[in-house]
Amino acid sequence: MKKDKKNTKKQQQKNEVIRLLYLNKALTNANLVEKTGLSLPTITQLLSELNNEGCIEILGAGTSSGGRKPNLLGLTNNAFYTISVDIERYSAKIALINSNNNYVVKPHQFELDLIDKNATVDIVTAQIKKILKEFDGDSKQIIGVGISMPGLINLEKGINLTYLNFKDIPVSLLIEQRINLPVFIINDAKARALAELRFGKAKEAKNTLVIYVGWGFGTGLILDGKLYNGTNGFSGEFGHIPIVEDGILCQCGKRGCLETIASGTAVSRLATEGIARGEQTDLARLAGNDARHIHYMSVVESALKGDAFSIDILSEVGSELGRGVAMLVQILNPELIIFGGQMVKAGQFLTIPIEHALNKYCLNELRTSIEIDISEMGEKASLLGAAINTIERYFLNPNKI
Repeated sequence: MKKDKKNTKKQQQKNEVIRLLYLNKALTNANLVEKTGLSLPTITQLLSELNNEGCIEILGAGTSSGGRKPNLLGLTNNAFYTISVDIERYSAKIALINSNNNYVVKPHQFELDLIDKNATVDIVTAQIKKILKEFDGDSKQIIGVGISMPGLINLEKGINLTYLNFKDIPVSLLIEQRINLPVFIINDAKARALAELRFGKAKEAKNTLVIYVGWGFGTGLILDGKLYNGTNGFSGEFGHIPIVEDGILCQCGKRGCLETIASGTAVSRLATEGIARGEQTDLARLAGNDARHIHYMSVVESALKGDAFSIDILSEVGSELGRGVAMLVQILNPELIIFGGQMVKAGQFLTIPIEHALNKYCLNELRTSIEIDISEMGEKASLLGAAINTIERYFLNPNKI
């Protein structure tokens, strides 16, 4: 794909065709005429030029309404690429994704400490440069870098007010200046919600809650078929609503937030406290001499092996999570709730307590209309969501570069 810094009318039209083909995977000329409002001759000309640029290909024959079957058109694998980074509190993953959402460079994980903002920017930049150096295609086809991370994020300004906060200097700009590519950041929960909305289980729903449970507790809101960002992009910070009076200090600075009792952090704390009390559990053996900090996935793994103490912890956290989600249900009346994140690997040890809490705290009329599901995207959700955010924003604003 040719990068044209001049945002001409024709370039805007091409960008819209590319965007529609990306989101829909396969369309006919007639589909594109209907979706863009452009004339058939204009669409035909645009497709001819995009074909010459190596961006599109014929995927097969579509359904005929009488007469010759139309061609189904889609993007080639190398129409464009995005580098996608998913940052968590203590680690991150990076991958190179092509225009059909396939990995060109598979995700690999690297360690960092999100609290150390300068070191984090250095580490992430180095990983991006490594991808660029090892890429054996045309680097000009890489349209940008998408970064998913926790915290309060202003999408338009590229500022994370919680982590990597350099005051008036957007973290996206700091990284852009080092790699000479546009960088778009998005909250991790919103990235997952965007992935579910475009290519996952929320695609056919109108109102969906996408709940991410990792170290933290994130919520992506899809309302009336659209990702809801709020005034400054800060919507969905439900995990930081105080639930417990004079409760545990949360990393946000408040006490008793839902996240302190309904997240991987809560699971880790309860496990550590239990071992200190002398609870009989396989976790103590697994932790060895370092029982001061138990990873929440160790609790999940022990529960799946039948460890009663671990099962009890997940039941407690699941109940609190369900109680919190019930409040959102009462307010938003969604038709679908999708749970994602590593914690959902606990399966019924987490989902059954959640469902019991929803049954207990929700009005019956609201509860019976909700479908509860588990994301099938797994760990790809945040990486894909970051890539989608980059692609959609790039093709709406190619002058970014």
